[in-house]
Amino acid sequence: MSRTDSFISAQKAVGTLGLMLYDLTAERCVYAYRADVPMRPASCMKLLSCIAALRKAGTRYEYRTRLYTAGRMEKDTLYGNLILKTQFDPFFNRDSLHVLLGTLKQKNIKAIKGKIVLDMAFIEPMNHEQHWTMGDLKVNRMGLIYHGYRKMRTETLYALQAIGAKVHKDSIVFGRLVPRKATQIGEIRTPIHFVVEKALKNSSNINAESLMYLLGYTVHTGGNFRKNGIVALRRFVSDELGMDPSKVCNIEDGCGLCPDDRLTPELLIALLNYAYKHPAIYNEVLASLPLSGTDGTLYDRLRKPNVLGKVRAKTGTLTREGGISTLAGYYTGNDGHLMAFCVMNNECPVMDGRWWQDRFCEKVLLPAMSRSAGHKKN
Repeated sequence: MSRTDSFISAQKAVGTLGLMLYDLTAERCVYAYRADVPMRPASCMKLLSCIAALRKAGTRYEYRTRLYTAGRMEKDTLYGNLILKTQFDPFFNRDSLHVLLGTLKQKNIKAIKGKIVLDMAFIEPMNHEQHWTMGDLKVNRMGLIYHGYRKMRTETLYALQAIGAKVHKDSIVFGRLVPRKATQIGEIRTPIHFVVEKALKNSSNINAESLMYLLGYTVHTGGNFRKNGIVALRRFVSDELGMDPSKVCNIEDGCGLCPDDRLTPELLIALLNYAYKHPAIYNEVLASLPLSGTDGTLYDRLRKPNVLGKVRAKTGTLTREGGISTLAGYYTGNDGHLMAFCVMNNECPVMDGRWWQDRFCEKVLLPAMSRSAGHKKN
């Protein structure tokens, strides 16, 4: 592709460059430059976590946080246990807990003569990955479940006291629900779409990591869910993408904060192609990716009239290791072909990398564009 060659020659790439263009409609590679070299993806790692989670859990998956009773009622007193069963919902917060436990008031349960059982998939709070720096994990943005058992126990006590329920703090314990002996009285559901959208459009590290916890649970219901999640992501690369993980990636987390993460441009294109070939996943990913000059992390980028609203792509940014800036997503050419592209700039000032990527979209991709990037598949 002479236009790409000319651009790379004229606009010397800052830092180390990896690049690939792929015609999804024609199913052929249009251009590749160091596409098989593993590079730091920064937040483009979230594409892997989101697409793998949508595949494994399903696009219609819903996180369910449920409230059960096990015992008998006498007037306004429950003689038995109250069970709160949580999953991996990163949106479940203090307000959610108050709403769910408010069900007791609706059921006229004012006292509990038994245990309040917290049935949690994991009891330790989400911690920093070993290579993250202090401040990488925004604790105040974490869902209540990811604060761990102690925080959940305290907040449960406060929520019960707020509705006037008579309970003793020592009655709140960790345990496992026996479904046959319990009756569900309340539930809060969160579609996986909201988690994927937050991870891609707003580049939420917490939401991306929560997806890897969910993936880790499919590997093993106990243990370290981040480590189990890495196993699940590597299996996705090998089993679903048909690529050798040892050659195309190194995965240390689900969000791309770790500077030891590596993905090849070829792998990112394979992910975008995989999503495209699975319409339900594609529609979720497309709706969740930032739109050029319009929303998410592309709100203030690619705003020139000839590119505005025509590129949907995931951004990646890290100031470590000399600077990392990446961009990968979709656009549509004037021949009606849907294209996937990936640009990775490593070891360069972030703003220089963004400038190069934006000019690339405007000078190389844009002449082949005339319509919106968003086309849903049926």
